Amino acid sequence: GRRACLGLGVLALTGCAVRPVHEPQSAPASTSSTPGADAPLPTQVMPFSVAVPGTQAPTGWRHYVLRRDRPQTRYAVVRDGPRKVLHAHAAAAATGLQCPVAIEPAAGDRLRFSWRVAQMHDDATVARPEADDSPARIVLAFDGDDARLSLRERLFFDQVELFTGQRLPYATLMYVWDRHLPTESVIHNHRTSRIRYLTVEHGQARLGSWLAYERDVVADFRRAFGEAPQRISSVGVLTDSDALKHEQQAWYGDIEYLAPNAAG
Repeated sequence: GRRACLGLGVLALTGCAVRPVHEPQSAPASTSSTPGADAPLPTQVMPFSVAVPGTQAPTGWRHYVLRRDRPQTRYAVVRDGPRKVLHAHAAAAATGLQCPVAIEPAAGDRLRFSWRVAQMHDDATVARPEADDSPARIVLAFDGDDARLSLRERLFFDQVELFTGQRLPYATLMYVWDRHLPTESVIHNHRTSRIRYLTVEHGQARLGSWLAYERDVVADFRRAFGEAPQRISSVGVLTDSDALKHEQQAWYGDIEYLAPNAAG
């Protein structure tokens, strides 16, 4: 939501795309753990489907809190028919899950993901700061050379780091479901152009159904940012409802990053 995604107050400066993450203060302990800081990062997104139902942060995933003064989106692996998937429940909340990775994107690579959304607010849209809620988001963070950023962007990054101790990624691309924007729209975050949204689903007609997507990450990044992407440093999910103060549920299937010879 608006305040979750990079407000200028101290509490809001954690931002939607901050790379380091923190365990929610009130969440029960996870039944799995994230590899240690010295372990090599995976080159694939860790699947939800191998986790025990009830697990809040599957192996390789960890919570990130956007604002500690706000309710937290609750995540847990659940059974949905024959599948094991990640369930998100947000009640005026905005907390994500993030999987640190080290993926070098190449032309022709594909990102496959699926989700199911139960309902969405009539006013929700990433196009307006005061209504910036989305029932489902896939969040990709990219490395890059901060020296290439404008002075305004560098100052903003420095401000975020000053108040949070954490550095924003060079670029963040979010695949989102939006109530009002047509599919394939590219929208800039209202605080920084280094976070951009790409709508892959529009409206409410397909609520309640499992929907699957396959995206050309390099082409999408080039269209959104006008340059080639560098290393992907994390992949995340985010279901948020704090801007409009409503209740939101979504289910996420496994996320796969496929090289061209595996995408077919």
